Amino acid sequence: MRVNSEQLRKRVSDGSRTETILSKTLDEVDRIRKRQTVAFLVPFFLLVGLFIWLGRLSESHTTDLRQLLLASVFVLEWAMAYVAMAIAIVIIRMTLKF
Repeated sequence: MRVNSEQLRKRVSDGSRTETILSKTLDEVDRIRKRQTVAFLVPFFLLVGLFIWLGRLSESHTTDLRQLLLASVFVLEWAMAYVAMAIAIVIIRMTLKF
């Protein structure tokens, strides 16, 4: 089977077009994963900061029990929201086929 030069050029251009599409898709996947990582890390550091704040609040002698209880509930709500978000991100990463 003989292939003329025009058919060969078409095959080469189809290959480079496919390579360009694949490259764009992989770049988009990388951007999505970076966003997911940032979406995971920012609330994590916020939660760590809240635990540090709660520790300092509990050590201060001027804080009454009601304020400490409200702060503890606030930190606990953030912790639960973070865990739910982290589980959602893990499930999304496991089920999506990039």
